[in-house]
Amino acid sequence: MSDEKDYTLLEDDLFSPGSRIKLDHVLYLNEYDISELLDKSVEEVRELYNESFKKEESMYEVLQAGLKAWEHDAAQTRKLQLALNYLEIAPVEHTGNQWTEDKNGVRTISNSVYKMTCKLSENPKWNLWSAKPLNDRWLVEWEVTINSPKLGHWAYVAGQKRKFEDRVTAENYLNGRIHAYAKYFSDLSPSIPEKYKMFFMESGRVLPGYRIEGQEQQLKKPSVLNQLSEAKSQQKAAPATPSKNKKEPEL
Repeated sequence: MSDEKDYTLLEDDLFSPGSRIKLDHVLYLNEYDISELLDKSVEEVRELYNESFKKEESMYEVLQAGLKAWEHDAAQTRKLQLALNYLEIAPVEHTGNQWTEDKNGVRTISNSVYKMTCKLSENPKWNLWSAKPLNDRWLVEWEVTINSPKLGHWAYVAGQKRKFEDRVTAENYLNGRIHAYAKYFSDLSPSIPEKYKMFFMESGRVLPGYRIEGQEQQLKKPSVLNQLSEAKSQQKAAPATPSKNKKEPEL
C-alpha cells in the first residue's frame, strides 16, 4: 500500500492551563484504494486489522496516562493562578478624601471604596434673548461610584444631571448633594456593603485592607456558651462575702 496521505484530519484541540485539555481528532478517508487488501484472505486482513487496532489502542493509553499526570499539575497551576490574581491587584488610587479639580472643572473626592465626581458648567449655547434656554443655562452633574481596585470593575451608587436658571440655585443644589454623601468620605477605608463585596474580593477572599459590613461584628461577638462560661468563671473567682443575717455566737 502507498504511504501517500489519503485521508483528511479534522482537529478541534483546546488547552487552557489549569483548567482544560481537549483532544478531538476526526479522520476521514479521501479517495482510497483497498484493492491490495481485497486480494488477501479474510484471515490475513483480520490479522492486519488487529495489529493496526492494537497500535492505536496503545497510543490511546499513552495519551490517557499523560492526561492523568496532567490532572495534578493542572490543579497546582490553577491554585497558583488564583494566588497571582489576588496578589497582583494593586491598591486603588484615590484622593484621600480630599477634593481635587482637573482642568475641565471636574471635582473629585475618593477613598479606597467610594468615588464622587461633580461639575457645574454653563451652557455655551445659552442665549439671553431666547426664553426657552433660560432653564438650561447652568448644568449640574454629579455621580457616586464604587472605587474598586479591580480593573474594569465598578458600580453606580447614585447620580443625577440637573439644569438651573441661575448659578446660586445650581450651587446650592450641588452643595446639598455633596453634604448628603459626605458620610461616604469620612474614612479612608469604609466598610463595604454586602451588595458591593464582589468588587473587593478575588479568588474567594476579601482584598487586603478591606472589610465587609457586618462581618467584623460577627467576628467580635462572643457566643452564648462563651458568655455563660465567662460568667461562671467570674463567680468562682469572686471571694465569698459574709451574710448580713448571721448572728454572733453567745458567750
